[in-house]
Amino acid sequence: MKIMIVNAYGRSNRGDSVLLDECIAEVREALPGARIGCAIFEDIPAAQAAHPDVRFSERIGNAGRSGPTAKLITLGRMALAGLAAVPGLGWLARALPPSQRESWQMIREADIVISAPGGYIHDTNFAYYVALFHIWLGQRRGVRVILAPQSVGPIDAAPARRIARAVLSRTEAVCARESYSWDFLRNTLDLPERVLRRSGDSAFWNTDVSEDTAMSEAAWAEIGLDPEAGPILGLTVVDWSFPKSKDIAAARQAYVQGMARVIDHMSQRHGLRAVIFNQVSEDLGMADRVVAACTVPVLIDRTSREPDVLRALIARSTLFLGTRFHSCIFAMMAYRPTFAIAYLPKTSFILRDLGLDARQTPITEFDPEAVIAALERDMADLPAARAEIEAAVMRYRQTHARLRDVLEEAA
Repeated sequence: MKIMIVNAYGRSNRGDSVLLDECIAEVREALPGARIGCAIFEDIPAAQAAHPDVRFSERIGNAGRSGPTAKLITLGRMALAGLAAVPGLGWLARALPPSQRESWQMIREADIVISAPGGYIHDTNFAYYVALFHIWLGQRRGVRVILAPQSVGPIDAAPARRIARAVLSRTEAVCARESYSWDFLRNTLDLPERVLRRSGDSAFWNTDVSEDTAMSEAAWAEIGLDPEAGPILGLTVVDWSFPKSKDIAAARQAYVQGMARVIDHMSQRHGLRAVIFNQVSEDLGMADRVVAACTVPVLIDRTSREPDVLRALIARSTLFLGTRFHSCIFAMMAYRPTFAIAYLPKTSFILRDLGLDARQTPITEFDPEAVIAALERDMADLPAARAEIEAAVMRYRQTHARLRDVLEEAA
């Protein structure tokens, strides 16, 4: 059986990396012996190194540049790929760059096309249409198309909703990974019940954490911290654009000042040593802004590390305050007391599904004093906080479906 995974991002976002890792693992569990291909947005060599037995190629539409010209190139390449799917016009695919032509061919040859797990079906940028195009291209060929556990929405523009409804209603299954997406798909997009599957975030089933002590010690030395010397406040930040804010600059500054206030308090009150971990390297600029606003020393891990190593580092946290949600999952999988700052609905609703709704706040309503109060409660009884997280994770894993379950239905 030939499986083609589309809409995968790359290795630079360690959350996306873990989701793709788990997607590949669950395909192998459900469909032993399957030949797997994957169209990826960036850095094929890094993905190939992580999964040498998967055939990686470039996402259709990639332009290799930015700016207005890039969007025209993307549209042109998508149009070529779409026209090439018309019987008798397959020769048009020869005009695509070789790696994108390879993606087109693998979609055409697949038995099942899987849209990678994640949270990219929302109309905040043009990539939304590129993602739907890859799903549609599999449908145009007539192959089975499954969306691995997804966050879908918000989709605010009426034309964008119509396109999403038209594409997603023709899939074999759409796995909604939290109640927000389930409600949005069923009640707003009005998708037929036959395509909807309730699932959990795939990262909760990925247990790949590095046990290489030497590698972890080298990473801590590079960061400049001895993890045995005292408690650690682990953090992640996000370089969020606050797209719905009336004053974007003020909203970003409030986030910076709020993070700094929490870090200063917890460090001064409890001797917690603050480390900002690197889930997405594009957030390092925001990390620098937070550090500059703090009155206590804060360390930043500037190295892009594979997810298993990052998870081993995060697991040493005494408390974890995360904005990037998969870093929060990494912390919770290690049963670390965790508090999340939600910049997209996925964070709030997955925590609600976990029964941990009190452990999050929307980024637009970030009140540092309320966050400090929550972290103080955890510090007052760390064993109880860890037990609460462990029980929630174990319950979630028992009550939510996985991509593997859907694939086994399809096998």
